[in-house]
Amino acid sequence: MRAAFLAASCLFAVLAGCGYVGPVLPPSPLIPNAVTDLAVVERGDRLWITFRIPPRTTDQVAIKNFSEIDLRIGPAATPFDFASWMPTAKQYPVTLPPPNDPDDPQPVSISTQIPTAAFEGRHVVVAVRTAVKRDRYSSWSNRVLLDVVAPLEPPVVTAEPTAQGVALSWPAQRAGLTYRISRQSAADKQPGTVGTTDQPHFVDTSAQSDIEYRYTVIASQGLAESLPSDLVTITPIDTFAPSVPAGVTALAGPDSIEVSWQRSPEPDLQGYYVHRSVDGAPLERQGALVPLPAYSDRKVEHGKTYRYEISSVDKKSNESDKSAPAEVAF
Repeated sequence: MRAAFLAASCLFAVLAGCGYVGPVLPPSPLIPNAVTDLAVVERGDRLWITFRIPPRTTDQVAIKNFSEIDLRIGPAATPFDFASWMPTAKQYPVTLPPPNDPDDPQPVSISTQIPTAAFEGRHVVVAVRTAVKRDRYSSWSNRVLLDVVAPLEPPVVTAEPTAQGVALSWPAQRAGLTYRISRQSAADKQPGTVGTTDQPHFVDTSAQSDIEYRYTVIASQGLAESLPSDLVTITPIDTFAPSVPAGVTALAGPDSIEVSWQRSPEPDLQGYYVHRSVDGAPLERQGALVPLPAYSDRKVEHGKTYRYEISSVDKKSNESDKSAPAEVAF
């Protein structure tokens, strides 16, 4: 009896020291999770391929090393299935990433470039899968379908200042292209898109005078695009007069002639000059700039005829031509 009690006490002590013993788990199949963000762009004469490799298997085991990255490009058949596509697709080698931290595994970014010459004029599918051990592949990634076209050449861009903004132009290449225009100034950390167009020209109406800008243009067609054009640098100088005032009218009142006209649309407008002629004499400018599109002329005499012409002036002191005349007898 005493021996049995001692044996039970020892067994309890052993179990208490070792803790709970769980069920025996089967070994991991070591099948990686599939890539889900495969992206492909035809840029110039190459396919630029990017994706991220998930760092864990389908049963959440951390992956330290990959044994293979299986990247393939092949014809896009309809209907499509990977089993039929694989034998027709060409496999391309991809450099394996360095070992991952098994205690804190992170997705691994992969990028590679493949010449387009073998696929030009064809409709293809690009897909990728990974393996940790031989023949234990992940599922195929999202597939990317694209029409591989003849390489697009970088546009040859010229720039010049105009009254509307910086005008960019380049020779047209082929029908059906779209052009993306990027701009950077000293105040910008990186270039930003300022517009797109399907014509071989573009006016950057948001450009300001006396600021240096650097422009590039990329031509695109579907998932194909050119390399960026060479940088074009320009510092626009405002030497352009605002528009000529329109709709000038002159009405005689009891003690004055009231002159009015349409407001000029330019955002940098500073004001207007009023020019007056009395009884056919040469025009004379009347005082300082008028900030509003109206003028009350009180220096008038009965029995005389007055003619008025208006010019507009911007903040760079550029002056427009004079308007069409408005004449009134007082």
